[in-house]
Amino acid sequence: MAQELSTHTQLNFMSGGGEMGALIRAYDWNTTSLGNPETWPQPLKTSLRLLLSTGHPMLIWWGEELIQFYNDPYARTLGSERHPSALGQRGHECWAEIWPEIEPQITQVMSGNGHTWHENQLLFITRNRKREEMYWTYSYGPIDHPEANYGVGGILVITTETTEQVLAEQRMKTAEARWRALFDQAPSFMCVLHGADHRFEYANRNYCEMLGQADILGKKVTDVVPEVGAQGFVELLDKVYQSGNSHQGIAAPLSFGTREPIFVDFIYQPILETNGQVSGILVEGYNVTERVIANRSLQEEHRRKDEFLAMLAHELRNPLAPIRNVSEMLIQTTEQDSSLQNIGSILARQVTHLTHLMDDLLDVSRISQNRITLQHETLSLSSIVNVATESLQSAIAQKNHQVNFIDHEHKLYVSGDMTRLVQCLTNIINNAIKYTQVGGKIEIQVNTLEDLAEITVSDNGCGISADMQASVFELFTQAKQTLDRSQGGLGIGLNIVQRLVHMHGGNVTVHSDGLGKGSCFSIHLPRVDASTLAPNTPVKPNTVHKRILVVDDNTDSADTMAELLGLQGHSVITAYTALEALSAVDDFDPDIVLLDIGLPDMNGYQVAKNIIHKNKKRIIVALTGYGQAEDVRKAKEVGFDFHFTKPVKLADLVNIFTVNDSPVK
Repeated sequence: MAQELSTHTQLNFMSGGGEMGALIRAYDWNTTSLGNPETWPQPLKTSLRLLLSTGHPMLIWWGEELIQFYNDPYARTLGSERHPSALGQRGHECWAEIWPEIEPQITQVMSGNGHTWHENQLLFITRNRKREEMYWTYSYGPIDHPEANYGVGGILVITTETTEQVLAEQRMKTAEARWRALFDQAPSFMCVLHGADHRFEYANRNYCEMLGQADILGKKVTDVVPEVGAQGFVELLDKVYQSGNSHQGIAAPLSFGTREPIFVDFIYQPILETNGQVSGILVEGYNVTERVIANRSLQEEHRRKDEFLAMLAHELRNPLAPIRNVSEMLIQTTEQDSSLQNIGSILARQVTHLTHLMDDLLDVSRISQNRITLQHETLSLSSIVNVATESLQSAIAQKNHQVNFIDHEHKLYVSGDMTRLVQCLTNIINNAIKYTQVGGKIEIQVNTLEDLAEITVSDNGCGISADMQASVFELFTQAKQTLDRSQGGLGIGLNIVQRLVHMHGGNVTVHSDGLGKGSCFSIHLPRVDASTLAPNTPVKPNTVHKRILVVDDNTDSADTMAELLGLQGHSVITAYTALEALSAVDDFDPDIVLLDIGLPDMNGYQVAKNIIHKNKKRIIVALTGYGQAEDVRKAKEVGFDFHFTKPVKLADLVNIFTVNDSPVK
């Protein structure tokens, strides 16, 4: 009994250790060079006790044969090829496949030359019948034994397999290298800023080239490009970092010291961690300097084009004004001479045609730049049709067209600009007139279509081919014409119609069964409820003849207008300069002043201010070749009661001469 207790006490260093402890205790060590465990040297016993009492993977090589001991954590790294056969096995027999790599390390320790340390060491080891790429972090430490060669009895191996960690890091590095390559290849400039002080964590090639610096990683934005702080960019970065909301900039000016400023489109996108906190900001954008410069050049070209068109219109309107006046005079004074009457009608039609062409050219430019403001009011479709057809009576009569107006809905209303909607319908009807043979039929109908009001204009004219119908509303589009271009036109009228109808929230369509089969244009506009519309009570106009002063430096225009108005029974005098006009106001005391704007000695705005300053009630009418929206606005600001663009129709002037108590501005 005492002998058994003694033996148990002597083998106490083998106690515990789980599965491997049991295997070590059961192993017949007498079959090895180590012999009976009771006779093992104390350093081995102490090391083995440490091995069996730790949760860290450990291996012991002992003696010149490097007999192996290992614990449970180490056993789990071996695989079926080596466990449990590796216990008690010689080291070079167990690790033959990696012996060339580890033998020099073992020799170093066993020769008394100190320990070794290996971090993430790559070893190709067969495990579970598969040769694997494995990584280990381990140390070979000497187990001191005075009686052994070089004072080293064996080696204590403390190891950790880092395969998953190393492979994960490699995957991350590969992924990082891939996205860095993508960043560098991206056409945009990109960088990643970290922390509240916005330090560069990454910047691609385009970003560094934009800054003109390469060594920026780890540095703060304010240190790399301090000048951007005063331009508001750092303040924006702070707001994005604090709020977690992205920010987008469009064509923002950016300056770097003495370099020429550039323009950038950019976005600041906060980088959110899993806890929702902002850790940094992704910056991405494009250098759009060329685009900005091109846009500015384009805007300048548009401005010059608009100025040219306005000047062209002004220069053309001035000679058209006396021609219009003469045509009116011929019509009114030659009732007994049909040939002269016909000449007057021809002149009037051609002046109207030229005026429409000028107006269309100007409208294309105005609409393209959103410079047209619609004056909305509640309108009946029938009134729009009546005004449009009335203005085209002369053209209709010339071609002996039969025009029928069918109003299916007598109380159908829309909200819109009367002038612009009449312009749209006039363009469409005028097209029907031009492309319908003499004696042809044109039908205008007003209908409801669900919640829309519909005006259709159909004719039995030359029709439209299928390939043209898809593009008929495009700018400068025209059907194939004969060499004499007898139908005329610039190919912009229908484009203007489409744009103006769209501005009213509607649409316009076209249908034709083909060449020679007529065509049908339809305008659709949102309907409005006009049940509360105030009744239009007609007021009898005042037809008293007026004292009228015509002021125009174009003597032909002034003289013909004076003669034309004189034929209406008005008392008219002319003035060709501003000074003459102001003198005539005092001497003649006119009721109405028709005033040109472009006078040589003082412009019409200044003349109007002088007349208004006299504090006497009179109607002042701008009659000028300047017809842009800005010109109309300025005339109203100065105090003009009306603004007419040359050439003006006599009927329009008669309307203001016969107004009741006060003019409508």
